[in-house]
Amino acid sequence: MARPTSTLSDKHKDKPQLTLHRQIDTSQIQPPKTVIHRLFNIISFKYNYHISPFFTFILLYIIKAMALTTTAAATSSFIGTRLREVQSNSGRVQARFGFGKKKPDPPKRNADRPLWFPGEKAPEWLDGTLVGDYGFDPFGFGKPAEYLQFELDSLDQNLAKNLAGDIIGTRTEVADVKSTPLQPYSEIFGLQRFRECELIHGRWAMLGTLGALAGEWLTGVTWQDAGKVELLEGSSYLGQQLPFSMASLILIEALVIGYTEFQRNAELDPEKRLYPGGTYFDPLGLAVDPKKKVNLQLAEIKHARFAMLAFLGLAVQGAVTGKGPLTNWATHLSDPFHTTFLDTFLPSF
Repeated sequence: MARPTSTLSDKHKDKPQLTLHRQIDTSQIQPPKTVIHRLFNIISFKYNYHISPFFTFILLYIIKAMALTTTAAATSSFIGTRLREVQSNSGRVQARFGFGKKKPDPPKRNADRPLWFPGEKAPEWLDGTLVGDYGFDPFGFGKPAEYLQFELDSLDQNLAKNLAGDIIGTRTEVADVKSTPLQPYSEIFGLQRFRECELIHGRWAMLGTLGALAGEWLTGVTWQDAGKVELLEGSSYLGQQLPFSMASLILIEALVIGYTEFQRNAELDPEKRLYPGGTYFDPLGLAVDPKKKVNLQLAEIKHARFAMLAFLGLAVQGAVTGKGPLTNWATHLSDPFHTTFLDTFLPSF
């Protein structure tokens, strides 16, 4: 066999020489069968040495571990439930994704339930299962997100051009699973999440509206000027001075509200997040009976929606007139035909 050697210059002839030899037996050469074999051959021919069995074992072990990790991540419930394989051009395909175990389907409400507008048709995602559902969603905010489902792309390294996978259907995420620490809801902007936001904002609006009316009635200070009075005259409650500065009150509020919100968000069950009940939130046991509980939930959501509209009106009145709600009401009652909404916003007419 021919054995190529490296030739050194006269300058380096007296120094120790290191010669690399490579033996080639053309009768034993076979075309590489896999990507790994091809990689080994490239390294061997390019750098003029054979890969040791130990290095080969280590490289194969690393590649196998990476493949197993990728497969485990693809099939893990942390990412989602794996879809069943469906044939191409199968039409509309719905798949439900989520964490945990499925809950039983909620009972369907009566189809002829009252709607927000007579003769209006409720959207399909507002089926009446939520308390206070009157089919009002003109912008489709509560519509479940719909995602296109594709086949796998062609990833053949022997092809000159790899084609993308075809669209084989759609999948829709719905909230039919139990919550987990990573997923209290199926979607961040899902219907259940909107209900929580609506109820929490409504409760704050009920407290704010009552506080604005009661504060102006007892002290004569409008709600929009309450902060100015606290800064100029010090903190007080019902005319009694408090031994707290404004900075102290802000710190106390941040600690109390922060702790309360932390405890509420630590609850993973969407139902308990909205209606915790128990000794602290239902000391009289008014919601023990399921029928009474539904009636109380309906009354609460109605009052919450009305309070949000009321406080929006208080904010507009305060910005336009600079007066409080009771003062504006008294002005309207003194001259109901000339002190109206139109007279305030359209004085020229």
